[in-house]
Amino acid sequence: MADPEDSVCVSVREDGESVPLFVRPKDGNSSVEFLKQWAQTNKDWLDQKLLEHGAILFRGFGIREGTEFQDIVQQYEPDLSDMYRGTSPRKLIPGTQYVFTASEMPPFFPIPQHLEMSFLPAPPRKIFFCCLEAPTSSGGETCLCDFSKVYDQLDPSIRQEFEDKGVMHIRNYNGQKTLFTDPTMLKGWHDVFDTDDKQVVEEELRSSGQDYSWQKNDGLRIINTDQAVEKHPETGKKVWFNHSQLFHWAMIPDEFNRIYKRLGNLKYWFFSWLMWVLKFFFLTILGPKWVGFHTAFGDGSEIPEYYLEHLRDVIWKNMVFNRWELGDMLMIDNFRVSHGRQPYTGKRKVVVAWSQPCPKPSKQQN
Repeated sequence: MADPEDSVCVSVREDGESVPLFVRPKDGNSSVEFLKQWAQTNKDWLDQKLLEHGAILFRGFGIREGTEFQDIVQQYEPDLSDMYRGTSPRKLIPGTQYVFTASEMPPFFPIPQHLEMSFLPAPPRKIFFCCLEAPTSSGGETCLCDFSKVYDQLDPSIRQEFEDKGVMHIRNYNGQKTLFTDPTMLKGWHDVFDTDDKQVVEEELRSSGQDYSWQKNDGLRIINTDQAVEKHPETGKKVWFNHSQLFHWAMIPDEFNRIYKRLGNLKYWFFSWLMWVLKFFFLTILGPKWVGFHTAFGDGSEIPEYYLEHLRDVIWKNMVFNRWELGDMLMIDNFRVSHGRQPYTGKRKVVVAWSQPCPKPSKQQN
């Protein structure tokens, strides 16, 4: 059997960082058809490299359409899913069944690091991204972070408290927007569950063990408490596995402040200040557990802000910034490597697909 690396170039980043592994064309083999056949033939090799590195970036293979991206991914992962229960607005790419816009969030808005749908009992095992239009200005990177490193580098006493208590994820979805609707309520429950039938929503939430309650103005509140840490399903290594820093009310202003410190652009300092003002307003009116999203310890007690500040410090210390190029395709182990989006201006088109839900190892043991 031919060595998979005989027909492609394989390398790591110039700085030696192992996430992601780069795969590039060799000897003119840069067509979409070549990559489709190569991905199908070398699935075992890809599985092993994804296990070793946590993410693989394919560059230079001429992918230009969502349909091409879907075809390539399905040669490696035939059974994709079109069920999305995350919080970011997305649209299906015409001509595809499983490819969506990565996010419909405004370009100036950062998306912090997270494992896709990690707050659910069964998140997707793998995530796939593709760049169909390269950013026309600075920013817009889909940053990566190894959450097994995050677990290892957290202060042991803080980490232990999370492991002992778990994390409560609180999501408040609107039915009707009012004057005092928190703007971080990104989607209504009708959009999240793709139905207007409350009974269908209730059945899905009950079957997945999530607590829910209907609120005034047709709102829906979902609470699920889970472990803060999971063992990787294949390596057994512990991974930081929750949305605590992403769903916490202080996430948005803090993220803008960190971007300001990294880039020195005053507009991000202004956005940070503005978000603090808005968040303070809605916290005063609603309380932390009634804004769009929030997290607490599993026993309902508030997570100290300095715990989350420490967590963000560790995450940002391990973040890897890769600038998109046209046709790039990124494959991610969603049970180890997180992703997020830096703000940008101008044009940029990144699409996403994901594998079927995979029960967390802790759920499989129960």
